[in-house]
Amino acid sequence: MSNGKAMVKRERKDAVAMLEQVRATIQKYHMYYSGDKVLVGVSGGPDSVALIHILHRLAGELGVELAVAHLNHGLRGKESEEDAEYVRRLAKGLGLAVVTESRDVAGYARQNRLSTQTAAREIRYRFFENAARQLQCNKLATGHNANDQAETVLFNFLRGAGPAGLGGIPPVRDKWVTRPLIEIHRAQIEVYCRENGLQPRIDKSNLKNVYTRNRLRLELIPYLEREFNPNLVDTMVRTGEIFRDEEECLEEIAEQYVSKIRLPGEANEVRFDLNQFLGLPRAIQRRIIRRAWLDLAGTANPLGFIHLADSLDIISCGQTGASLHLPSGITLNKLYGQFSLSRTAMGAETKSTDYEYKLTIPGETVIQELGYTILSKVLEGSQAHPEKPQPDEIVIDLDLVEQPLKVRSRKPGDRFRPSGLAGSKKLKDYFIDTKIPRTDRQRIPVLVTGDDEIIWVVGLRADRRWQATGRTKRALKLKLLRNIQKPN
Repeated sequence: MSNGKAMVKRERKDAVAMLEQVRATIQKYHMYYSGDKVLVGVSGGPDSVALIHILHRLAGELGVELAVAHLNHGLRGKESEEDAEYVRRLAKGLGLAVVTESRDVAGYARQNRLSTQTAAREIRYRFFENAARQLQCNKLATGHNANDQAETVLFNFLRGAGPAGLGGIPPVRDKWVTRPLIEIHRAQIEVYCRENGLQPRIDKSNLKNVYTRNRLRLELIPYLEREFNPNLVDTMVRTGEIFRDEEECLEEIAEQYVSKIRLPGEANEVRFDLNQFLGLPRAIQRRIIRRAWLDLAGTANPLGFIHLADSLDIISCGQTGASLHLPSGITLNKLYGQFSLSRTAMGAETKSTDYEYKLTIPGETVIQELGYTILSKVLEGSQAHPEKPQPDEIVIDLDLVEQPLKVRSRKPGDRFRPSGLAGSKKLKDYFIDTKIPRTDRQRIPVLVTGDDEIIWVVGLRADRRWQATGRTKRALKLKLLRNIQKPN
């Protein structure tokens, strides 16, 4: 048999093997279920053309329906327009619905100070989301292959990354984005296209050493394969899979610890028990900080190692009251026995927390700045002799206080006579002794008599002078309701 015939026979065998390998990858990662409608992103290049061709062949046995989406990035002039037309003809030949649109990627990159590749990716996935809604698709398939995976793992390693970055491209992301070719080599894809008579478009920009990714693809990986490991791509793919599994396991462990050490906090705030946190392995500590920051920041971009290291230094070694400003307007504060991460709305003006309200008797007094409400009820006769008050409640002798009663924010020099203690105490010293975090003190209202003497440090401690006793004839029962939603 001539060399030419032998090569053709081998390529046909490789093409059949590739189909089986894609089928195995889909099953391995549970990418599709019967009834799914899959939007296939097709650029016109070899990867995506092979992808749509293979999925079209497998659609019947998988029980899925396909549609095609193509975005013209407007970066290559006439060639980009020809790519779009090629994809339209390809979809029509396969009998599939297709959506094609154009975007000014270069303009978006300039406006948002992004690299062209980052801008293209952001715009492309937004387009896919819109196209999926338009065509009622619940899954997206992209043409990322094993070489892309190797490049990503190596790229992230060179930049510095943890297990999440070294996991590379996930075969399935958010139960929506799927990569059926993620274990297929680029060379296999080229063979498949030739064997099936496909004539994909070639993006010549991928052949230029302009972008870091291209240099990895065209220079570094071939060098490493030639000099160190001829199976480098397979090695990187396996490495990525190991790190993804490790990352998933560690994230589950971190989630279990979060539920154990998290404390109640205000809106836009996450709090943790300090001592329990410090007893955890450092790897878990980093994950807890990163998860809390991501929840507050609302971004997919991870918190960098330097910020994580600085956060852990503050938490473990910083003095009480120390704080650290993190990206996206998040602030970390070390408190008494706890620490918090909190977010302030970007661009929002800092509103004064000084307030004063006349207490409604009987009835409700809303403290708008805090979102709290104080309920008051007059008790007479035998009802005026109180049982032990519940948390966030007090009962005072109404005949001992001077009305009107007011609820206000604390002031410098405030003093009171705490029930259960001898003598008087500065309110500031009381907060310090009871380890009230500095960031919380202005959010604790005080109830005062008409001459501005404290009756109640609301929700914490009453002044002993005004408390109802067995001789009280008229009493006032007060209850604090917390976490009432603030009015807009």
